Amino acid sequence: MLVGLFSAVISLAETNSNGSFADQLLFQPELTGPDQVCVIFGSVLADFSGGGNPATDVYNWTILNPNGSEHFSRSGGATFQTISVQFSEVGVYTVNLSVRRGNDIIYSGSKTLQVIQGPELALQPDYLLCDFTPATLTAVNPDNPNLSNYAFEWRNMANEVIASSNEISVLDEGFYFVTISLANQTGAQSCLVNGTTYVGQPIDFQLNISNTTSCESEIIEITVDTPLIGEWEIQKEGESDWINFGKAYSLSINTGEELMGPGQYTAVFKVNSDRYPNCVSIREIAFEVNPGPDFEIRDIVAASDCTTPNGQFIFQSNSPIDFLSVRELSLQYSNIGIGEILVFENLLPGIYNVEIRANSCDQNRVIIVPNANPPAPIQFELIETGETCTASGRENGSVLINFLNGSFSGTYRVVNSLGENFASGTISNENNFEISLPGGFYALEIVSSDSCVLPENRMVEIYEESPVSFSVPFEMIICDSFDFIPETNQNLNFTLIDPSGQTHIRNSGDPFNLTLEGNYTITGRSNSNPSVGCDFTREFRVIRVDAPEFDPVLASADCFGNRLYRAELYGEQSFQYVIRWYDADFNIVGRNEIWYPTGYGTFYLDVQPRGSSPCAFNPKPLVVREPVFEVDVTLEGSLICPEQPGSINLITDFEEVFRIEWIYIADDGTQNILSQLENEREIMADSPGTYEAVVFNEANCEIGRNMIMVFESPNNERPNINPFYSVCETSNYGEVVDPGIFASYEWYFQGEFIGNDSKLALKRAGNYRLVVTNEDGCSFESTFSTFEDCTFQYIFPTGMELKSNEKLFELYVNDAVEEAKLWIYNRQGELIHFCEGQNIQSRVAFCHWDGTSKGRRIPPGTYTVVLNIVSNRFELDRKFTSKLVVLD
Repeated sequence: MLVGLFSAVISLAETNSNGSFADQLLFQPELTGPDQVCVIFGSVLADFSGGGNPATDVYNWTILNPNGSEHFSRSGGATFQTISVQFSEVGVYTVNLSVRRGNDIIYSGSKTLQVIQGPELALQPDYLLCDFTPATLTAVNPDNPNLSNYAFEWRNMANEVIASSNEISVLDEGFYFVTISLANQTGAQSCLVNGTTYVGQPIDFQLNISNTTSCESEIIEITVDTPLIGEWEIQKEGESDWINFGKAYSLSINTGEELMGPGQYTAVFKVNSDRYPNCVSIREIAFEVNPGPDFEIRDIVAASDCTTPNGQFIFQSNSPIDFLSVRELSLQYSNIGIGEILVFENLLPGIYNVEIRANSCDQNRVIIVPNANPPAPIQFELIETGETCTASGRENGSVLINFLNGSFSGTYRVVNSLGENFASGTISNENNFEISLPGGFYALEIVSSDSCVLPENRMVEIYEESPVSFSVPFEMIICDSFDFIPETNQNLNFTLIDPSGQTHIRNSGDPFNLTLEGNYTITGRSNSNPSVGCDFTREFRVIRVDAPEFDPVLASADCFGNRLYRAELYGEQSFQYVIRWYDADFNIVGRNEIWYPTGYGTFYLDVQPRGSSPCAFNPKPLVVREPVFEVDVTLEGSLICPEQPGSINLITDFEEVFRIEWIYIADDGTQNILSQLENEREIMADSPGTYEAVVFNEANCEIGRNMIMVFESPNNERPNINPFYSVCETSNYGEVVDPGIFASYEWYFQGEFIGNDSKLALKRAGNYRLVVTNEDGCSFESTFSTFEDCTFQYIFPTGMELKSNEKLFELYVNDAVEEAKLWIYNRQGELIHFCEGQNIQSRVAFCHWDGTSKGRRIPPGTYTVVLNIVSNRFELDRKFTSKLVVLD
């Protein structure tokens, strides 16, 4: 039996194109949904399904409040096979569903739903991190009376559990996730709530460092990827104090002179936001300073003279030394332990450079072994001159060597404090000579032509002039244009040469408007007297980017009010940009390319290039409206008239309607979607039956429907109109046209409307049109013409053939004739034919005669015709006499 039923179903499904019976067997509706839900965020969504066949079924939902009043009522097709309903009050609700397929109700059912109170999330979509102040994240309102019944679990971006309390304080930037649950009576977790927020700075920027690991006395450069001026601070691990380096675009640190020895350090850059002046954005970057070799040089002993190698110095290691070399002696050592002593003896006078390496850090030490008894010709004195400030900036200092005992010939060598040969040359019979040197410390030796070396017994110091102090980025990316202000705490004048060669001059604090891409040169000069330093010139490069093109777009929306917006970047990658979604008060509510609205109203999207100066703040607004779930749909229709389709007019709120669908339902319940009529607001119905209109919103969600029955008019009566009528304008005469009884009339003459009476008295010659509408609303149209006719006219033959049916006698008169009488006499004066006509139709033959009298044909011959015509309108009565020749 089961096999037979299954076979029957398959057969019907294959042969019935509408599938109505198969649908009833295979797509039975059923009401399904949860038995219990929790109110969260002030409300909760519950999903219910009706099953059935969404292609043909119409679902009618009603949900009753605990007090019996109506909470939800919707009706529709496929959109409403499954519904999501919002509940905000606790209690027991009743859910009812009926399903219509065609014109028949095929299912009715109900169920109950218990709504209980769950945790209400108080978490904001975005929190600002300001300076070193942690952001406090709150999951649930602390005043919630059920707070103790909730369990909390916080996780960071690494999915690590970081807290189990209602509130947490965080200092790390990034996303945070919280799960809230309510324990039920069995101890199981229910009413799960998941919340997400982002904690971040008002300004997005990154710090870059030249090297995260350095040695003492090396230079570390820390830069910002965005042209920002901010405060720089550095702290050593284990120390409570911060070293303040002031305001600058970037930071250049001598790790040996400006820090607190080897160790772990954190550099911090702080900058204020114009939009959030009370919230300081902060970024930090860590680096390490490794200890260099620890040693001492002592017991330096001078050589006795130029040729006696009895000088010496002692090297003692205070830390493990990986490598040591003395360049001038071609000596190398490795793996020197702590406390080891190396004695370098038998040395001639001169400059020796000791290179030491430990922990991958190199250090050089310049050792001077004096000459205790130099010969008189080589003896000299030094006069040092420090750097000076000139109009072109700092100028080198110098050392003047005066030979004390006359002219001298030989060579010289200058070694800087790093052990590098800085200068050397030949001395040709000179009493003195001068060497140009920048500020710093140097060792100098004079060598005679016979190879006697006389070093200066001390390091020579050239005083270094300080330049004016200002900060500019090494490279900056700007958007369109940028008001660039060199950072300084001095009273300076700046001269900027742009890539086109043009010169611009500003004082401290005044901006340069940069618009060109390329290399710039800037020189700072002191405006103070006395000067605060020498002129100083720096170069920097500008890269220019255009403002991004962007728009907020609706990425997706469901049928129950949930929306997802996206920042349309027109093919660009989102990681290249700083994306901000703002509320109406310009509080940040989102930072990603994808954004879920936090409410209704006006919001804004702003997109800025990452790593660049900000483009002009021109946020794009978007309005998030409360969703419209339903609109009224009204259908107004007319009957189908003979040879004329009926019309159906749709009335609704078209601002909310994105698509219109029309469905035809035949008497047997089969449905046909009229795809050719999609989006039509008025359609023509040429078949009687039920027509249904369904309207959808932009998300293709059904928001309303209605149906109307269209019938066929049984009234087939047409207007009774002749094709021609005559008028006489000179006598104001015209016939009266009476088309019959109808609901309305419209008379047109030469295309112009002239009246709507039931009858029309004709007065003018021309073309007329009549439109009549019957009681069923069916309209019919007729046309006719009038012609000028003010005289009597008649036509009848003067001869006839008795044997020819086409040449018999007939009479025509024009419109002026109302009555006519006709007599025909033979030669004897005997009346053989008489004819009379009243209300004669113009130009229509009457008085037809076949040539018979008293049942017999008259003989051929000549007969007399007398015609009497009468017109009461013209008060005329005339007789006309004529001859009629009758042939056989």
